[in-house]
Amino acid sequence: MVFPTTMSGVAAAAAACVLAATALAACAAPRQSAADGAASLRVMVKLTHASDDARAIAADAARVAGVPATYAAATSTTWHALFLHCAGARCDTAIARLRAADTLYQAVEIDGRKTPAS
Repeated sequence: MVFPTTMSGVAAAAAACVLAATALAACAAPRQSAADGAASLRVMVKLTHASDDARAIAADAARVAGVPATYAAATSTTWHALFLHCAGARCDTAIARLRAADTLYQAVEIDGRKTPAS
């Protein structure tokens, strides 16, 4: 971080602390859907047929789950991470719907990695 030389050392340190605190707060905040304010649950899905079409994978998941879904990442052409935008019982139902869609998914798992918000 570069500060003008006219800024005092104390002011520079205070500015750095404010920026660091803002960045930390953004990282620690639970992921929210802009559309409905629901928290996001990250899930891993294993497709029955390999695909790298992120848009289609997310659209299929949203249609089947009955909640908004966004694509997060791929670990292979069959394993993909998605965010389901839901909370509580609504997420439980969405996951059950995904697991029941065995023509699309071989496996559906809640991503158990620790995040700053968990």
